[in-house]
Amino acid sequence: MRATELEWKDNSTFKRFVHDLPMTSRCVPEDKAGREIRVPDTRFQYYSSCSPYKSSTVGTAVFNLDAPEQMDTGANIGQVSTRVLHYHYDCDKNYRNCADEEQFYLGKGYGLWQWKHYKRGNLVKTSVMNNLEKGRAAGKLACKESYQ
Repeated sequence: MRATELEWKDNSTFKRFVHDLPMTSRCVPEDKAGREIRVPDTRFQYYSSCSPYKSSTVGTAVFNLDAPEQMDTGANIGQVSTRVLHYHYDCDKNYRNCADEEQFYLGKGYGLWQWKHYKRGNLVKTSVMNNLEKGRAAGKLACKESYQ
């Protein structure tokens, strides 16, 4: 993981990790879960108008990838073989007692179709992207620092 949003409606604001966070092994058995990845250094910088303005950290972090399973995405996509990537952060030094968890639902042949954010075990935000429409993507990233 390299960068993440800060203000959803302004893509010149973001949080950029000092070191990319490894999310999963490069190779994962086809029908099995991935191994747990622990990340001790989660330092990042806040950016506004493409310029850094302060630093912070999200404690230690833990990533794990579920084995694939068929899930109904709803809308016009239907059933998709999906792996859920779990990103636990704001954990203690023993990688436990994580305050936050984000779940990324990754559909085979589709990509991210659902995202959930839990804080202390309670669902606080969710987003579902499950309606395909014809057209072309028009968005672009405003700051090279968010992806280079």
